[in-house]
Amino acid sequence: MNDKWGVMAMKDKLFLYCEEALDLKNAKLSDEYYYSSLPLCILDAVYSIGVRYTATRNVVLRYCQKYNLPTSRNMSPEYPPGESQHTISQLVENIELVGAESFACHVLNNLQRTSTVSGILKSEAVYLWAKIFKEHDIEVFHDISTIGKEVENKILKIKGQRSGISLSYFYMLSGNDNLCKPDRHILRFLSKGLHREIKDYSEAQAIMCDVTATLKEKYAHLSVRTLDHAIWVHMSNSDKEGKCLRRKKK
Repeated sequence: MNDKWGVMAMKDKLFLYCEEALDLKNAKLSDEYYYSSLPLCILDAVYSIGVRYTATRNVVLRYCQKYNLPTSRNMSPEYPPGESQHTISQLVENIELVGAESFACHVLNNLQRTSTVSGILKSEAVYLWAKIFKEHDIEVFHDISTIGKEVENKILKIKGQRSGISLSYFYMLSGNDNLCKPDRHILRFLSKGLHREIKDYSEAQAIMCDVTATLKEKYAHLSVRTLDHAIWVHMSNSDKEGKCLRRKKK
């Protein structure tokens, strides 16, 4: 019984913290959740790990500018017709024509690696990921439903993808409302709200699902994905404010 009440108290604590810290009434997704094609979701998912999001956004924009592609589908939840989408095979071809390193340097203007220790170029990770999709005939948004464990396991074996954070984020970018991206922002927010350290990614996902279910009783439009984004915006703004304060003190 004590355990039951303890769990309920924790849920209430996080519920109140979310209401206090976040603008839940106006929570909504931003442009990147409405990309025009699947290759852009892969680029974003790989390049967003461990960096400021502006750098990731620039990678996607440079790719679109280079190949004359629309970035978004104008905030529409509906996928564009398959025949009008930029395909995974086209992404593979674009990288193969110049090589992953030249693609990183001259197309994306970004030489980030998946890890500072024995990591590979993020452009190579994108290429390997896209090749796996191509081998399994996953080309456009409408093919996402065919992704199975075999494909996921191959992606997780790419250097820098073992944690599964990029894969979860890819699914979010391509339309899944039930996942979160348990990066440092989400873990820090949950840890602060619950007054205990949250480190485990699967635990963070379970907590996000639980608190979203409770919040939806009051904020019907919320999903795990929308809550994740609201937390990310809040934590990013908090980081910026903190840096400004530290600069002023100096």
